[in-house]
Amino acid sequence: MKHPWIGRRVLKTGLAVCLTTAICMAFNLSPTFAVISAIVTTEPTAADSLKKGLIRLPAAALGAFFAVLSAYFFGQTPITYAIVSMITIAVCARLRLDAGTLVATLTAVAMIPSTTDHLFADYVSRVAGTSLGIMISTFVNFMILPPKFGPILMNKVEKMFAMLSSELKLVTTKVVDFEKEETMTSYRTLHHHLSETYKLTTFQHDEWKYRKSSSSEKRSFTYLHRKLDYVYKALAHLGKIGQIRLKKPLSVKERQLVLSFLVSLTNILQDPLHQIHTEHYALARQLEDAMHKKKDATEPIHRLLSELISLHDLTVELEQCTADERRFSLEERAYPSYIFLERLRPSD
Repeated sequence: MKHPWIGRRVLKTGLAVCLTTAICMAFNLSPTFAVISAIVTTEPTAADSLKKGLIRLPAAALGAFFAVLSAYFFGQTPITYAIVSMITIAVCARLRLDAGTLVATLTAVAMIPSTTDHLFADYVSRVAGTSLGIMISTFVNFMILPPKFGPILMNKVEKMFAMLSSELKLVTTKVVDFEKEETMTSYRTLHHHLSETYKLTTFQHDEWKYRKSSSSEKRSFTYLHRKLDYVYKALAHLGKIGQIRLKKPLSVKERQLVLSFLVSLTNILQDPLHQIHTEHYALARQLEDAMHKKKDATEPIHRLLSELISLHDLTVELEQCTADERRFSLEERAYPSYIFLERLRPSD
């Protein structure tokens, strides 16, 4: 049974630690430094492991060197730990080895208590162990359980639309009802989640530099990226709505129209296929008519209706994009099944 709190990265970390410890014991090396390196160098992608591994190896060697040298001159004292930490961080920054700073500093600090009079032997032993941990972690990350960002990204995209729908309804209703409570906190949280979700697309593109992928898989990621772009554009309009302060209440008819449009729009956003029905188009036309009656474009009610219409236009693009992609997915058997869930596919 799959435990959601034990993911691929956790399993790969455990495997890397196990292999590192076994090899260290076989060659009579201290596993401490190797295990520390194996734990902190497991990355989300194989690409990151390879790129950062090349930086971490020399950084770890520098950290071990500073630890041996400082312990020789100052002994195992508090000042030694401080000096080693500061010098290691400063030199790594100066040499642009930022990705290796953590490994180098941990290696250096952990090495101080175990230094002996045999400085060169200590240095070689610790560097060997640290390098072994980095290399095994990189190997495991590249070869074992390659990350599958597609299903993760798909789930996050669905959550983004659910959050967008909820926030749109909340913010617009507060504007219409003259509520002066803070409306942008959740908006900023949504923006943060969007940025984190965009990172997954970057991770996947990095993986494709080292692994083969089908054209259908790449196309599906392009589609998901376009959906994230929709959320990004919609957030811009949502932010503008949150800044609107009406000078006078809407008429009963205008308020009912805006709220009815909101319900329809949020239902479309939550629909995996984002289908737009005739009733929604009718509401959009009524919104446009109401906006055109407001001759002053700077009037808050005019700006509110304008932003809602802009969201409608974006949704029309989203529906067309989704329809085209689903049509392609039904024609292409190799298309990833997680994009359009099986329940949305017609039965054979």
